[in-house]
Amino acid sequence: MASVLAAGFALPVPARAAMARAEAMQLYAAGGFPISANGDHPTNRCGAAASPRITFVDMNADGRKEALFIDAGPCYKPDGRWYAIATQAPDGRWRRILEGQGTVATTGTAFGGWFVLSTTSGGRTGQLRFDGTVYRPAETVTAGAPPRPQAAPRGPVTGDAAIFAAAGFRQVHGRWESGCNDGNDDGATYEPGRIDQRRDLNGDGHPDAVIVEGGLFCYGNTGAAFWIVAGQANGGWKLMANEVGIPDFKAARGVGGWPDIEVGGPGFCFPVIRWNGTVYARNRLEYDGKPCKPPR
Repeated sequence: MASVLAAGFALPVPARAAMARAEAMQLYAAGGFPISANGDHPTNRCGAAASPRITFVDMNADGRKEALFIDAGPCYKPDGRWYAIATQAPDGRWRRILEGQGTVATTGTAFGGWFVLSTTSGGRTGQLRFDGTVYRPAETVTAGAPPRPQAAPRGPVTGDAAIFAAAGFRQVHGRWESGCNDGNDDGATYEPGRIDQRRDLNGDGHPDAVIVEGGLFCYGNTGAAFWIVAGQANGGWKLMANEVGIPDFKAARGVGGWPDIEVGGPGFCFPVIRWNGTVYARNRLEYDGKPCKPPR
């Protein structure tokens, strides 16, 4: 195991090309392991600290490797083990395509160009096939079945759709989703993405947007995540930050006039991130405007 290091932020992931902090956090969230409120470790479905092992493997020979998560602990009953797989879109965003209790392995065969998988949980085994969007029980994905339809592009993406697209969201049944909730059969706590704020955050004369999304399945006890999307001079949009937590914009500013952001959540000591000209990186820890130290 190696670490993804980005401006003071460390997460345990297998050695691969170094990831930016925002991508590492989005990868863990997509795998079902949202980062804790203080930003230093993944959490499992029970809200406890987790240390999932991540292996990168190309599941469909397209040249892009999927992320296989394996975790163990008392949270997962009856087997004590949990697995998940996330795939990366061309735009770099990660999306969960499988998760479950027990163990998972390849069968040595393929369907539709994707590995067929074998799962075991509670003494029962089964096979899974990729249906074009997610893995499902093999008997429900028949030969010749077409992939689930994807919306075809119809000209330039504009308006709110362009803002959500820049943040990596997609429209599902009329609502905007990041993909973190994929595979969750109980969506009672899920809150789809919405634009919470529209204002010029850095004083450059161009509007910016803050997107928020919520749900215990996606973000554990913190229950929320946010995306900062900057308006560009050419009318386009650029993703600046993606964090698990609640944003609180501070008076202090980083490069280019971008405000420091306190990433709030449960507890009494929160990270404050600052734009360094390349990424929003952790700058300090604060509570109620004063320096603090997280509990150990």
